[in-house]
Amino acid sequence: MEFTIERDEFYRGLQRAQGVVSSKGAMPILANVLINATLDGITLFATNLDIGLKGSYRGTVATAGSTTVQAKKLHDILRELPSGEIQVKEDDDGRLRIIAGKSKFNLATIGADEYPSFPAYDESHLVTLEAEMVTEMIRKTSYAISQDETRLTLNGAYLEVGPDKARMVATDGHRLAFIERDGAFKVDEPIKAIIARKAISELSKLAGESEEPLQFLQQDSHIMFRKGAMTLVVRLIEGAFPNYEQVIPKNHQKEATIPKDVFLHALRRVATLADEKSHMVRLSFADNTLGLASEGGDIGEAKDEIDIAYDGDEVIIGLNAEYVIDVLGAMDGDDVVFKMSDSLSPVLAVSPVDEGQKCIVMPMRL
Repeated sequence: MEFTIERDEFYRGLQRAQGVVSSKGAMPILANVLINATLDGITLFATNLDIGLKGSYRGTVATAGSTTVQAKKLHDILRELPSGEIQVKEDDDGRLRIIAGKSKFNLATIGADEYPSFPAYDESHLVTLEAEMVTEMIRKTSYAISQDETRLTLNGAYLEVGPDKARMVATDGHRLAFIERDGAFKVDEPIKAIIARKAISELSKLAGESEEPLQFLQQDSHIMFRKGAMTLVVRLIEGAFPNYEQVIPKNHQKEATIPKDVFLHALRRVATLADEKSHMVRLSFADNTLGLASEGGDIGEAKDEIDIAYDGDEVIIGLNAEYVIDVLGAMDGDDVVFKMSDSLSPVLAVSPVDEGQKCIVMPMRL
């Protein structure tokens, strides 16, 4: 194998691979990136068996071939090289030679035949999604993905795409983020998939990378996303996602419209003295005012008050301040609407400018 490629082009591919390669584990080859050179160009493929990322890059191939090399070492070398043309060649002794001007490097390789293969897929079944829509859906839900590794089905975001609607939902059991978008998605059967947290992060990068349309398909236990010259393959989380529709409150006796930025700053102020474990802030709704209070034990306590639009009966609810801050950060517009029943019922937060977004925060005992 022998080819020449611009340093910036090669480095861009290695940067993307860094988010996927597995530096630790029982299979040392997963710390490597597969380099494949053909007359059509150069492809880089990295995988940790749960996520795989393949990209095509421009270069001039003198001799076709493929090999694998440690991704981090190659990345670190390229990072320090100046822009310009690089020569890459695998010699008969199995070493990968990299020449850039007067700089020369020899890297050990592992044969490409030992590397996991990229799953084959039927391109005729690819479904097109708006990349901006996917980016927005991830931004408005991913904060609620569970960090608890023992609850596997909550360790990802649930994606559902039907003929005319796309939904993404995430929950950790204490809060839930839901978003729905309309569209004509040309799927015969609804696609339902739980995509792991790390894969969601890679999907967000892919969706925002270029102007090409984002295409995807579900195949067996994998889901594949393609955009331009990049293809992301993800092993789905197995199991049933919770019945999120059952969790979303349908009836509310009380509704408050709150200026979002004013609320956010007041929350941050009061949360500085909240309990370090529970992060609880007591919210008191009454007569067009919202009172905020926290108690930090020996550290002290804090109180604040802001003007809101509310004319219902007084209600006091204890909420995790960090959860509410995440909700406010995921919402567009100037206001947020809190829909409530009582101090023990879930709080439904919605945006007046986005009917498809719903956020739920479970209350805490006062």
